[in-house]
Amino acid sequence: MVVAVAVLAVLLPLGSCRKVESAQQDPFAKEAEDAFVAYLQIDTANPPGNETRGAEFLRDLFAKDGIETRLLGLDPARQGLYARLESGTNEKALLLLSHIDVVPVEAERWTHPPFGGVRAGGYIWGRGALDAKSLTIAQAMALLDLKRRNAPLERDVIFLAVPDEERGGLNGAKQILESYPELFADVGFVLNEGGSNETAVDQVIFWGIEVQQKIPLWLRIVSEGTGGHGASPAGDGGASAKLVRALSAVDALETPYRLTESVAQIVGVTAALRPHGRGAMLRLVREPLDVPAIERELSPFYLNLLRDTVTITTLSAGRSVNVIPSRATADIDIRLLPGTRPDEMLARIREAVGEDGSVEVILSGEQTPDSPIEGELFETVARAMRESSPGSIVGPMLTPGTTDSRFFRARGIVAYGIAPFKVNYYDAGTVHGDDERIRARFFEEGVRLTRRIVSDFCEAKKD
Repeated sequence: MVVAVAVLAVLLPLGSCRKVESAQQDPFAKEAEDAFVAYLQIDTANPPGNETRGAEFLRDLFAKDGIETRLLGLDPARQGLYARLESGTNEKALLLLSHIDVVPVEAERWTHPPFGGVRAGGYIWGRGALDAKSLTIAQAMALLDLKRRNAPLERDVIFLAVPDEERGGLNGAKQILESYPELFADVGFVLNEGGSNETAVDQVIFWGIEVQQKIPLWLRIVSEGTGGHGASPAGDGGASAKLVRALSAVDALETPYRLTESVAQIVGVTAALRPHGRGAMLRLVREPLDVPAIERELSPFYLNLLRDTVTITTLSAGRSVNVIPSRATADIDIRLLPGTRPDEMLARIREAVGEDGSVEVILSGEQTPDSPIEGELFETVARAMRESSPGSIVGPMLTPGTTDSRFFRARGIVAYGIAPFKVNYYDAGTVHGDDERIRARFFEEGVRLTRRIVSDFCEAKKD
């Protein structure tokens, strides 16, 4: 997520602030915030997941308004939730997609309990506050809004909250799509996480709509050797030493910068929208790449759109300082640019590891088509974003991350990643980190924006 902020203090009389806040209070604001806080209090850390608890909470939320739902999934403990508002038309349906699971936490490092849903200091704190329980509740409120108003619909609106996104989605969105194809046969559009925004003085200056993402390749390196006493190592040093050698070789692999067609098009459109400032920086992304210039001027986010990345993440070996383990493992998170074949990178990794270990595939994605940077849904989202923050601009983006949108793009379905909530850079850094949080005011504004987008695209137009 790309964010920037400039700080400016604006002082208003306290009574004046309260009048403004009261005048702008969204009718659903308190209900949405209360639901969000309660949802954050459900521990759905993956592993192990236990997402059914979150799905049941969402089921009960919809049941109060008579919206029928279905729990989906093959594992009783790891269910997703499906709901649909029917239009009676043959138009392609819009799917509101999000995930129930969140990444694990180190609770002792948090200022507030990670599954406490604490309101403090103008923030709402908790794992999933940004990724992505806030989006789930915003989408749920959009569905409830349409239902309560008995709004005539131009197309069906589907809500789907899935398990297992944080571990690649194989036991979540992918499994659900394959197990219940009849529920998604008429889906033509998806709105999901994955977008970004940049802020200055709490105002959005740029909204990024995600239209493509890098390809995930997750690997596990396993090194084995003779275990024994730490004072009597084998000649090869044992499993841990072999793993260290293997990881050193992997870390030394070169991944040169290159400009893919997809990145060139997306960055080119965004640069043209921004004649000054960041636009000038983005215009460095052109052939031939000036490597010293881009390394000097571009942020890691943009640099990582110009190369494959190989990141060592988890390590596991041994239980005692004086015992040589017989097995040591490491997980590798690889993100590939469009055009890089996973099997080619896998072959490079295996060659680098050599006889110091074996390489297992945890997850291997595939190239999917870009979603178009034009059309009714893109324009609807862009218009709502611009009008929510006057003076802002909207452009397409490719994200170095991975979302469940790829499973729908693989089926030819238009999918966009959006970030309807303003996020300052110091808060964006808490995603997958400690003290994840969202400003309460920004949450309310994001719920309102999400409702606007869904209504504009799905509600029947008056003659």
